[in-house]
Amino acid sequence: MADVQNQLEQLKGAAGQLAQVEQQAAGEVEELRTLYRREAVERKGLYNKLLELQGNIRVFCRCRKSSTSGSCVETADDQELVVVQRGSRKKFHFDRVYPQSSTQVTNTWGALESTFIHLLSLIVHLLCACLPPPLPRQEEVFAGTLPVITSCVDGYNVCILAYGQTGSGKTYTMMGDKENPGVNIRSVRELLRICAGKETVSYTLKISMLEIYNDTLNDLLTKGGNAALDIRVQGKSVSAPGLTRIQVRTEADILGVMEMGEKNRKIASTKMNIQSSRSHLLVALEVEGSDEVSGLTSRGTLTLCDLAGSERISKTEAEGQRLVEAAAINKSLTALGQVFGALRCNALHVPFRNSKLTHLLQPSLSGDAKCCVFVNVSPDVTDAAETLSTLQFGAAIRQVSLGKATRNVAPAKNKETGGK
Repeated sequence: MADVQNQLEQLKGAAGQLAQVEQQAAGEVEELRTLYRREAVERKGLYNKLLELQGNIRVFCRCRKSSTSGSCVETADDQELVVVQRGSRKKFHFDRVYPQSSTQVTNTWGALESTFIHLLSLIVHLLCACLPPPLPRQEEVFAGTLPVITSCVDGYNVCILAYGQTGSGKTYTMMGDKENPGVNIRSVRELLRICAGKETVSYTLKISMLEIYNDTLNDLLTKGGNAALDIRVQGKSVSAPGLTRIQVRTEADILGVMEMGEKNRKIASTKMNIQSSRSHLLVALEVEGSDEVSGLTSRGTLTLCDLAGSERISKTEAEGQRLVEAAAINKSLTALGQVFGALRCNALHVPFRNSKLTHLLQPSLSGDAKCCVFVNVSPDVTDAAETLSTLQFGAAIRQVSLGKATRNVAPAKNKETGGK
């Protein structure tokens, strides 16, 4: 009996020691959580400072896979791309370059003077042509946009847009496919992940989708997607009254809405692209967060813009309705170039109202926002002129400084009268 009593006392002592160890471990875990939260705040601050130093606008270049044996582009590193056209070489620098492959061999214009080097180049080109080039993965491309996604949850207006000639891979970059989702879907997942990780903040998400077709605004979330809208300006706010906004809670909710909107988008076949987008697509995710601790409400908007492709009428051989569409697309893209040109020069007047596209993008391209631009190009020799034009557009955007972005934060409605 005494032995049992001793064993019982020993077990009680061991249990007490385990309880102390558990309590100590719990304290250490909580301390680590506190350090993690502090580090996360510091990391977000560094993200925002980095974007501010970069002018709150970043430009990435993505080169799609070549559809021919010849290539007019080559990459020296992950920030430099060279266009070879009729013997001349023009260099362009971007925040990141996503090449068509890790190996580029470019000299179809015979610029090399040495016959030996020229023949060697052709041999290497033929060898490389036998191997499937490793394309940059969608997640690698998306990684460059992560800082602005984080900023949206914190209450900033951010914009991610894709620009380039028709058939250059803009829609693949933004939408992707089921096996390789693009920026849009990955942005949704990242937004939901960040929101779920904020224990003291409750979020409300709303999504809207509209297209700009022949300079007309269409609500894609109505039956048929043909509800025409107008633009209203109130102070710095630019909106489309009557635009359908659907509250969403899960990834499935958002993807279902996006699929519905995509079905209503104007698509047609042209000589340059069998499934050419005939309209600009703007997907807006409004994120409103209410912080239970601080009592503050933040409002951020993520605008995802898949621009219709610029077209050379002589190459697309557009006629009839396709010609009308191409003219409207090119006109709005020209207006976008004029806006970036005015921003680059710090002009007193920026012509946002020259087109409905630029008018709607005004909140995303002003000093209150952050922006990422993908310039998509084709490496095909036959597209060299369009590729050069697109890269010049992207290089000009890199010279734009939007200034310090403004966070949209206000006291929660139920706490506005408190604390006086």
